[in-house]
Amino acid sequence: MNHLAHCFLSFDDEDLLLGNFIGDDIKGSAWKDYPEGVQRGILLHRAIDSFTDQHAGPRASKERIRQFAGRYAPAVTDILYDHLLAIHWEQYSTESFDIFAQKTYRRLEKRADEMPDVWQRRLPHMLQGRFLHGYRQRNGLEWVLQQFSRRIKQESFRESVASGAFSEYFFEHLSLFSEDFQAFFPELLAEARAKSGL
Repeated sequence: MNHLAHCFLSFDDEDLLLGNFIGDDIKGSAWKDYPEGVQRGILLHRAIDSFTDQHAGPRASKERIRQFAGRYAPAVTDILYDHLLAIHWEQYSTESFDIFAQKTYRRLEKRADEMPDVWQRRLPHMLQGRFLHGYRQRNGLEWVLQQFSRRIKQESFRESVASGAFSEYFFEHLSLFSEDFQAFFPELLAEARAKSGL
């Protein structure tokens, strides 16, 4: 799962949110350097990623896009699933997307000085672009995919994103990807809640 899901699966807890948001960049036992609540968020991030990697729903989605994304299929699926969460938002939250997003932006900005340097550099641009809102629309998702494709070496995927072929494939088969997601996300939600300690 990508940024939106990790923020959502922090269950309105600011410490969990911080840890869950920065979790990818906290390696090894470095999580022990953070306060207890943030530690739980970092470990929750790892638990979410582990559960996602093992579930049949994301595995099916990865296979659907492997022809485009190759070994990057897991990372690309994470991005696609944030879009699917955004468009199915009302099934999983009683809070409006806008209220959730604005609250998340405020909390992340407030805690920015506790983040690793890479996030302190990246976060202002993300907040300025309202990065969570980007997952709500097709053009926002395409922008995220373009940014991701520029950071990897697989030229075929970059070309499929640049040409729009990958986006066309995903949206043409949106119902199938949604089925994969809907079979998976309620189970992830229950797992994350159990692991969160809340």
